[in-house]
Amino acid sequence: MTIRTTRRVETLLSNKTINDEKNDYRSYGRTWPGSGQPAPLFGQQYKLGKAEATRLSKAIVSGYDVPAQKRILKELHARSSTNQLAKGTVALTRDAAAELNKLARQLGVDVKFTSGQPLPIHPVG
Repeated sequence: MTIRTTRRVETLLSNKTINDEKNDYRSYGRTWPGSGQPAPLFGQQYKLGKAEATRLSKAIVSGYDVPAQKRILKELHARSSTNQLAKGTVALTRDAAAELNKLARQLGVDVKFTSGQPLPIHPVG
């Protein structure tokens, strides 16, 4: 069940019609010169504003049944929480947090989205 929800959330967050990628954060490692290997991705954070959160809410409501909607919201909350292992993989603006809180109240999910998540720490420095 968790794997399916994780895939659903990844699909929603990586959808270019929902998330505008130009404000997302990605940190890449270095590669050996001339190796032809892609640089490893060390940290990634999706940043959602109000418009993106509105599109995300509409996609969740229109695309999934109610139990799946609740699981998706709980996983989004865990990803935006700063006390989880997947710390800060979703950053929300104040308006985006309010939009997702509105959907959580509508579905009866007991989560509270907040804003101001820090960027993930780059392991290389």
